[in-house]
Amino acid sequence: MNQAHKLASGSDAPHPAGLLYGPERGSRRDIWRRKLIAALRIFLLWTAVGAFVAVPDMLDGFKWSETIGKFVESWSWALLTPAILFVDRRLISADYSVPRIVATHLALSVPFSVAHSYLAGLILYPIPSVWWNPLRSTEFAIYFYLSGWGTYCGVVGILQALKFYNRYLSSQVELARVEKRYVESHLNALRLQLEPHFLFNTLNAISSELDANPELAREMIEDLGTLLRQSLDCQGSKEITLAQELGLLDRYFAIQKLRFGDRIHVQVEVEPATLSAMVPSMFLQPLVENAIRHGLEGRLSGGSILVSAEHVDDQLHIKVVDDGVGLPPQWKIETSAGLGISVTRERLEALYAEPEGHEFTVERRKGAGTEVTIRIPLHSIGSEARDIAA
Repeated sequence: MNQAHKLASGSDAPHPAGLLYGPERGSRRDIWRRKLIAALRIFLLWTAVGAFVAVPDMLDGFKWSETIGKFVESWSWALLTPAILFVDRRLISADYSVPRIVATHLALSVPFSVAHSYLAGLILYPIPSVWWNPLRSTEFAIYFYLSGWGTYCGVVGILQALKFYNRYLSSQVELARVEKRYVESHLNALRLQLEPHFLFNTLNAISSELDANPELAREMIEDLGTLLRQSLDCQGSKEITLAQELGLLDRYFAIQKLRFGDRIHVQVEVEPATLSAMVPSMFLQPLVENAIRHGLEGRLSGGSILVSAEHVDDQLHIKVVDDGVGLPPQWKIETSAGLGISVTRERLEALYAEPEGHEFTVERRKGAGTEVTIRIPLHSIGSEARDIAA
């Protein structure tokens, strides 16, 4: 936020002169090369201005003296432009303030306008046919001064507009960075909500087996330790590959298989091409946990869970299907108080916020049980690396 404040205040915002000169880094040869290119740009820019001013006078017939006079006036400003940029960069950009900008440039407009009049007069002096030279006539000196003053104000106005635009772009970039950091912190907070919930449920299951079956409890603790180590490896990532996610899910299944034995049958059907697809880290575990706790655990006969993933167009379709007791009659996803469902919804909304970026539905199956469907954009770790490089 401090950086955003600096950019908004203008102290660190890029100056339009940077478009001409570039950063003062590199060898002496590179610096001189950039300065020559900048000088050429300024010259061509003011030549274009001179042509724009001279063309209307040519419509009444070409007069060499008038045409060269227009170009000399523009080229005189080309010689003064580096000084204008230097003064604006050193004296004004350090402390951005609209009254200060206006006051400073009003004060500077007088010497710069006078300097332009004398400079143009000196260049045109060897041409006798240019009788309106400001050094030859006081009347035309006043005309040159007023014309130069208007041009100076126009140049300064364009310069300030470019500075405002640069500040706007800088603030937008910083705002995007802040929003990204906010989304990341929000995702981390959501994940931290899930982990204690999962640990509490797992530890509660382990404690229930300690007296009756210490060996089983010990195996569950070992599987839990392996799962936690793997989850820590993915802790700093918003997304991991589907293969990594299924690896974490496999350790969770191992814990549940120890608890329920043959009462729960797990099946995973995943297209090989989808294993490299990026998915939210540890988003399947709470969905499977819901299927076990609310769908299968209460049934003496247990049941089965199917986890599938397929590539459809440019999207990844994932399903978690169980044949348990199903959803309550009045259940709606919008009013669900379950932590796993609500957190998963928020994580998907934060990661894929663009329109049509994702779909998350929880529905009753026609026969029995529940079907969770997730649709997210399909992108692999390779494509993500290419996007970053681009």
